[in-house]
Amino acid sequence: MEPDLKPVVAVPIALMMSTSPEVNSLVPPTFESYARLLHPARARDGSPARWADVAARSGGTVHALAQWVPMAHGSGAATAEPTFAAPASVGDLPAETVSALCDVLARHTTTSGDCYFGLWEGYGWIPKGAMPEARLELEHRSYLLLRGPLSGVEQVGFWMGLHFYRQVPDLWWPADRSWYVARDTDLDSTYVGGSDALVRELVADPRLEVWPVQSTDPIDAGSDPINRNWPAPAT
Repeated sequence: MEPDLKPVVAVPIALMMSTSPEVNSLVPPTFESYARLLHPARARDGSPARWADVAARSGGTVHALAQWVPMAHGSGAATAEPTFAAPASVGDLPAETVSALCDVLARHTTTSGDCYFGLWEGYGWIPKGAMPEARLELEHRSYLLLRGPLSGVEQVGFWMGLHFYRQVPDLWWPADRSWYVARDTDLDSTYVGGSDALVRELVADPRLEVWPVQSTDPIDAGSDPINRNWPAPAT
């Protein structure tokens, strides 16, 4: 089947973002509201595990600025055994989470059939001779730009034998610029900027674990002000 995504020949948006580790270093500080989507962990039975479920067992606290490591360890009083088989996914999103996110995003744009996708050029599977002409140069990363319908977010990736390995784009936004989605290969959360209505719907969606945030909220590993007293690793 012919893919829906096409290379972009001109950079369609100018981004002015902070270089400090804040939400606005990923998402332009031009939207009404912002949201943080927590990437699910994996439970022992292989199913997705919400941060809230992990925190309930660990004695930690899930909140808008929570960081996985101190939250998942908590106080150490609730349980001595981890309640998850794998921590929150870093740099990627499960297919079911992407699908749920796209369901909501599609209702908050007039151009769901015309979106832009930024793909970090550092992924090793990208063929060196197949680079799109347009790039988006930000402070710490360079992105290759593709264009297509919102559903094209699930078409990015590569084939190895008979298996298709999906790679969720790092940046997405519609042509009407009504929202903007940003993730990073080093982060366990995805950030969204958009209208108040969009953020409210994301927070309320039971398929997603989303917290409202401010554009100036910190995103670095030491930014959790609540989950501080977690036990040191065993010798």
